Amino acid sequence: MARSFFRLAPTALAAALALLTAMPAAAAGKLVEETVDVPRATRVPLTISFEKSAVFALESQNDPKPEDVEDARTKDPDDKTWVLLRFYYRNDGWTRQKVKVRALLLDDAGGVLADVGRSTKLGKQEKEDTFNIPMKVKTLDWGRAAKMKLLVTFLD
Repeated sequence: MARSFFRLAPTALAAALALLTAMPAAAAGKLVEETVDVPRATRVPLTISFEKSAVFALESQNDPKPEDVEDARTKDPDDKTWVLLRFYYRNDGWTRQKVKVRALLLDDAGGVLADVGRSTKLGKQEKEDTFNIPMKVKTLDWGRAAKMKLLVTFLD
């Protein structure tokens, strides 16, 4: 009996590990990617949705103005600014939806100038609400940024 137990133990262990590693994949949410223009002067529309939740717009607050970029160019090239990214969402579901958001500020060649990530929960039965993510970015980089890539994961 003991001999057969020791022979079957590695097989049972491998089966248990395979089952346990497959469980998180079954519970995984939906990953949505979207690349949009940098939200400077106006709100940028988004098409990010999953089931009854949607992130439908993005705007920036406290972003460097052209004169701030020029001032940083002449006086302090390492000057940094906190830009507040404000996301607008709606959630028609009866439960709160957990999301992970990652925002990447890209230059013309697709290089990453700044990135930030945060998890939050979208309130239930919200027709329109916001959540904010602060991004620390070099003032000069904000001026030469071309696109913003958003990676949103909707979790259970």
